[in-house]
Amino acid sequence: MVKSMEDLTVRQKFILKTLLEKGPSNIEDLSKLMDVSGRTIMREIASINNNLKKYKAVIVEDNGQIILKGEEEALDKIHASLGAIPLQWLLTPEQRQILMTIQLLLSEEPIKAAYFSYQFNVVEGTISLYLDKIEEWLKMRNLSLIRRRGYGIKVEGSELDKRNAIVELFYNYKPIEKLLAFVYNDEKDKYVYTFFSTVFDNELVQLVKRIVQQIKNVIHDHLSDLNYFGMFIHLLVSIYRTKIDKPIQLNDEFVKDILLSNEFIFMKDVEKILKENEIYLPDAELAYLAIHLSPKKYVYKQNRFEELGISLQDLSKEVVEEVSRLLNIKINCDEQLIVGLSQHFEPALYRLTMGLQTTNPLVEEIKNYYGDLFKAVNRACKLIFSKYNLMIPEEEIGYITMHIGAAIERQQALSKKLRVFVICPNGMGTARILSAKLKTLFREIDAIDIGSIWEYKKKSDDYDLIISTVKLEDLKDNVIVVSPFLTEEDIKKVEEFIEKYAVKKEKELPGNLPMVKKRQNFEIADEILRNLQLKYVEAKTIADLIKFIAKDLYDLMLTEDAKEIEELIFKREAMGNVVIPNTHIALIHTRSDKMVMPFVGVYKLKTPLKMKSAGFSYEEVDTFLVMLARKTESSEILEMLGKISISLIEDKAFNEILRFGDIKDIRNSLVKILNDTQEALEDE
Repeated sequence: MVKSMEDLTVRQKFILKTLLEKGPSNIEDLSKLMDVSGRTIMREIASINNNLKKYKAVIVEDNGQIILKGEEEALDKIHASLGAIPLQWLLTPEQRQILMTIQLLLSEEPIKAAYFSYQFNVVEGTISLYLDKIEEWLKMRNLSLIRRRGYGIKVEGSELDKRNAIVELFYNYKPIEKLLAFVYNDEKDKYVYTFFSTVFDNELVQLVKRIVQQIKNVIHDHLSDLNYFGMFIHLLVSIYRTKIDKPIQLNDEFVKDILLSNEFIFMKDVEKILKENEIYLPDAELAYLAIHLSPKKYVYKQNRFEELGISLQDLSKEVVEEVSRLLNIKINCDEQLIVGLSQHFEPALYRLTMGLQTTNPLVEEIKNYYGDLFKAVNRACKLIFSKYNLMIPEEEIGYITMHIGAAIERQQALSKKLRVFVICPNGMGTARILSAKLKTLFREIDAIDIGSIWEYKKKSDDYDLIISTVKLEDLKDNVIVVSPFLTEEDIKKVEEFIEKYAVKKEKELPGNLPMVKKRQNFEIADEILRNLQLKYVEAKTIADLIKFIAKDLYDLMLTEDAKEIEELIFKREAMGNVVIPNTHIALIHTRSDKMVMPFVGVYKLKTPLKMKSAGFSYEEVDTFLVMLARKTESSEILEMLGKISISLIEDKAFNEILRFGDIKDIRNSLVKILNDTQEALEDE
């Protein structure tokens, strides 16, 4: 009988499926694919290998390649036992926020936080933090996020601003080459596919792909890759919104002028292609598409169109460069800033040339908060837009300031990453190999320079961390001596330094500490869900079971000392076991700082154990709920674990799920308990 691989975490299953389906890979590719550090991948592989022993299979590293080895029959059994993995669970926090925001923008009904909690397998506290960030992001785009308990979450604002925000989010989700590969059907990136299939019906996506190709063939215009993708996104959103009876509303005169204008004559062919595919759009939608499908950009003046003569990307760069010059600071024109500004300028120019009023309720706050930056943006916009006979109002200046301010803050956040200097007298080749390994294993490292001891003495103050393969005379706090081959012990030393460095940086931001602590609690709760285990055990005594649990935690890399965990559980059981009367369930719990993080697991016995219950009675116990925490655990995490214990006593349905449910049922129950706990904490 094939044993299930359900006790693997989602991330571990994904690594295993990738190696099974795509063949050998390497640490760097796997870490990029999953957006985690190289050392996390190494830890996960070690844990997977413990589970693969029963299949006589193993993951090995050979000349930099990560290879899954085993008999073909065994590998087939492993593949069959893995089951489906919800890719939404593997998304980065940023990708989750993008997916949440697009769903909110497209939905006409409020969405409950619990929906997102189950969609991403995280607690509602984490969703709440995401919503805080989403709310700030939407404010910069003239949109409001409505959040009311019992009502749900909804975005309010004009259809034009919603569309603009949706398009910007598409560009932010993945690098443009990945998005283009999806549109061109060149590559099936699972994350991109999941993204589109979550937001839109797959049938609609495929239809729009075909229509865009037909339009390109008919209009014979040279379209850049970006224009092609833009055509796909705008058409997809336009058709979707029209189908749910939310078409764009534009000035009738403006719509008429566009559809009769020579500049947009190609729209007759576009409309014909749409009708051939049984897509019927109102004139306002066709006018909206005309503006976005044209590779040229126009401003509208007195019933005629004048070509801008410059792309919105170039316009954005010009504004940023002028602000940099006025403030005498370097502002990086990163992709997020340029795409964000470009997407903002598109409807802004429409509003300005049509004489529509811009609203920005935050403009006074923006002036006070950003001060000199607001003044510099105002001056830059006057200089640049006056060439096109356009005056930018303060409301628009406020939005532009927020975009540039966010970019400066991103830039400052990057400065918190580590700059590392590597000293390796054994030769440049060895130093480069060591540097590459450090960069792969530690995502916190931003830049690595290589040099001699003499250079180190001159430049040591310029770096956060010094890595040396030889002992130095003046060992400072930020110097770590390692082997040229970077052993496990060396990796641990670097990890410890990075953790201390992160704490130091947090202390430099006292105002942020409560929010940081809150975020850390939610992240720990999410890890509890991710590391949830359901295992079937053959144990004749409670001692056998405790030994199995301690070893299991060590194999899962959740503790560094299995012996201490075993002894602490024995000590706790000696004080009296916790059998929940008439449930056939017992609770095993203890606290130790040898735990890497809190843990919740369910261990089921094939043969029940007779254990002392309430009073003088005994009970046949076949299910054990194991909960372990660190001595230094926060009160909020202990409250969450305590709520799980209370549910054992008060919630019969929870007990039934523990005994007879699968891991998915148990996880869903825990999500609900943890979410309810968080709501109670927020009400206090």
